[in-house]
Parts: sequence; C-alpha cells; structure tokens
Amino acid sequence: MTRAPTRDRVLDAAATVFAARGFEGATTREIAAAAGINIATLHYHHSDKQTLYDAVVARVYERLLELPGLELNPNPSLDREQRLRGFVTVLFGFVCAHREEIRVLLRHVLDTHRLPAAVSERWIHEVIPRVQRICIALEVDMAAHRLDLLSLNHLFARYAITDEADLLQIGVDRATLEQHLGDVAVQLLR
Repeated sequence: MTRAPTRDRVLDAAATVFAARGFEGATTREIAAAAGINIATLHYHHSDKQTLYDAVVARVYERLLELPGLELNPNPSLDREQRLRGFVTVLFGFVCAHREEIRVLLRHVLDTHRLPAAVSERWIHEVIPRVQRICIALEVDMAAHRLDLLSLNHLFARYAITDEADLLQIGVDRATLEQHLGDVAVQLLR
C-alpha cells in the first residue's frame, strides 16, 4: 500500500487532532506523531500551529468549491424537487466524506462562538456566490430562505458528524437520513 503524500497525511492528522482537542488543546508534536513524521518535517510544511489549522480549513473549502455537481445545470427532464434532492445527496455525501474537517469547524464554533477567521476573511466570499448560483439553478429565493439555508447547513453538519452506529440503533441508515434531509429541504425551500 502506498502512503499518502506528506501534505495530505499531515492535514488528515491535523484535522483529527484539532477535531478532538480544539485549536488550544492540540499540539504540533501530537499532530506530527499522528502523521508519522518528525516535528521538523511538520514545521517545514507549516511554520506554526495557526498556519496548519488554516490549511485544514482551506483544504475543506477548496474541495467543496471544486466538488462536481455543485454547479447545477437545470435539467429539463428533472423537476425542481428532483434537482433539490439530487443536490442534497451530493452535498451530504461531501460532508460525510469530510467528517473530521466538519468536526474541526463545529469544534471551533463551540469553542469560540464563531467560524474560524480564515472562513470569514477568505472563504465566505467564494462560497456565497456559489450558493447564489446553486439557488438560482434550484429556483430557491436565497434572500427569502437565508435562515432555512442556515438550518439545512446545521442539519447537514450535525448528521455528518454523528456516529453511524448511534443512528443505526434507532433504525436510521444513511439512505433514510438522505431521504429525510431531502424532505426537510423540500419543505423549507418551498
């Protein structure tokens, strides 16, 4: 088995440690050990803990903005509800595939009561125009549904970080969860 490139191993390890301990509780030594590298190699790639943290945040937003399917082209063979449900499936798949990064973001909000500075300073300016284009494609009035979109965002994040075993104990599998999120999206975004 081939090892992931050092950059990806470091960011994966950092996401796991930051998600578990928060920014203040995490140490670069612990992250280096989790990545299987020495501290000098870590500092070669990231000069300090803040630049490493910002790189974890940047990577998830870069991947989100590159995600195929986010630039929806209205398909005349699909009605609005089908397009919306398709988008829910794509986006929920993304957040589930990036659970650790989502945990980092949520942990930051819990610890500081706000998003990381890098999100406010850089990423929100790239995400909002993308959301506007998606809303147009899905025939959703973004101004009228700001809180509904925010509520959906929180549901996606919450369900993405939930242990699947906990959900299965109450009889909820991923397909049921996706169906529910689609139902909620359709109801909220009428």
